[in-house]
Amino acid sequence: MTNQPDAFLSYTRLDDEFFGGAITSLRKLIELGVQVIAGQKNFKIYQDVDGLEFGQQWQKGLDQAIASARFLVPVVTPLFFQSEACREELKKFIAHESEQGRDDLILPIYFVTVPALEKKELLRDDPLAGLIASRQRYDWRSKADLPINDPQVKAAVRQLSEKIGVALARVQGDSAKARVDASQTRPTERNQVAAFSQASDIIRSEEPQKKSTKPKKILWVDDRPDNNVYERRAMEAYNVEFELAESTDEALAKLRKTQFDAIISDMGRPPDAQAGYTLLSSLRSSGNLTPFFIYAGSNSSEHRRLALSKGAQGSTNRANILINDVLNSLDG
Repeated sequence: MTNQPDAFLSYTRLDDEFFGGAITSLRKLIELGVQVIAGQKNFKIYQDVDGLEFGQQWQKGLDQAIASARFLVPVVTPLFFQSEACREELKKFIAHESEQGRDDLILPIYFVTVPALEKKELLRDDPLAGLIASRQRYDWRSKADLPINDPQVKAAVRQLSEKIGVALARVQGDSAKARVDASQTRPTERNQVAAFSQASDIIRSEEPQKKSTKPKKILWVDDRPDNNVYERRAMEAYNVEFELAESTDEALAKLRKTQFDAIISDMGRPPDAQAGYTLLSSLRSSGNLTPFFIYAGSNSSEHRRLALSKGAQGSTNRANILINDVLNSLDG
């Protein structure tokens, strides 16, 4: 049926809100691109914008949308893997794909760096991240913060639309015939560019402003800062700036001079095996209530409870959990 979606967009609203509606705008432009460039005039991407609560209504709507969609388009960010809804959508579509005997119906758009996808040793902690890592991803990270009418974005969408058109033809079963049909209905390149320019300007005018244009400042305390490059890169995409300290004394000196929006600390730093708690105790005893997160070697519930009892806002060894918790803290 023509009113059924060809693809299902899986994303987090916090990502879309932070990037000024850029994910919604990208969905609109991809739809247009596949319609114009691939000649698929009825191509639609389902996007849940109603924010239904988990329950029977949400479950029924999700099942119907996934069952009718040919493709899943996950917008991959660290928050994606912390979203219960996104994880459920991905699990359901994996089952849907398997029932059809396919392994080529998930088309990930890599929107923000995910440490688990960059550090192979982290993939074993999350089978869903492992599945995304095994699929070809369209890398959007350098374009995530660009306006939708930027020439780089429009050129990239045209390339992505061509790829989706080829995937559609493959799924339709008669790829040669589908390519011929598409070429017969496809406008000239000049008309494609004109349509994209006009549409992207309209879509851009509909984007809301970002929640905050002022960068947030985080102090990251770790005697081996090179271990956290990907985590910092991910959070920098959310307008976060970092200052680094490699010892407790250096951290305290920086805290006397600068007000930070959050602090992230490892646990052991020579010669103090519990340097994270030492720094936390010093801050709390002086009345400094800056949100404090432990990023160390344990994710046990016992260590989380202990960290919370000492005044921390979180404790984990999982990068995506850390990023999710810190960003939610910065977002208020």
